[in-house]
Amino acid sequence: MEMYREGHPLLIMPYLRDLTTCLVVEARTPAYLFDMFYQLAEGIEYLHSLHIAHMDVCHDNFVAALPQDAQSHPAVVPRRVYLIDFDTSKQLTLGPGAHSAIVLPPTQITPPHGLTHFDPYSWDVHCLGHVFEDLMQTYSSDGKRVPWIARRVARWLIGNERGCHTACRCRPTARQVRRVLSAVRFLYTSWARTRTLM
Repeated sequence: MEMYREGHPLLIMPYLRDLTTCLVVEARTPAYLFDMFYQLAEGIEYLHSLHIAHMDVCHDNFVAALPQDAQSHPAVVPRRVYLIDFDTSKQLTLGPGAHSAIVLPPTQITPPHGLTHFDPYSWDVHCLGHVFEDLMQTYSSDGKRVPWIARRVARWLIGNERGCHTACRCRPTARQVRRVLSAVRFLYTSWARTRTLM
């Protein structure tokens, strides 16, 4: 990966796969789906810890590496999800839970109820819920069953928007999402392992 700083910063990354391709090729069990959810939330949480809001979280702005991609590019981790396209990202002075609503830039996810202002961190989490829904639809397209908890988590992220002008409480923070997904991933893997042993 290279970064050029002349004028507008430009980060050049290796060519990686879209999430749909990775799901079709790699996702044999819901455990893979939960792992992908976890990585997505982990990435958003990391940005938010640096007071950066991506502002355009969507399915197309995540890519992932298959094992063969890692062979071509040593810095790439197989089965790892990467967030791209920071064109509308904002570095903010206040962190999650403390920032008031700002004007939304053009985005690929349609804001609920025609809203034009959103808590930037909450907007990222809201959009992440839509990404989860897209991934579940792809995962289930060949007849695989999506666990009910995955659908519940996606709805929790999307939230019940009330048009907050202060720090939003309509949905969880990225940190809360990552912590819940850590527990869900562990419990689901343990449950699946127990079923296999029976």
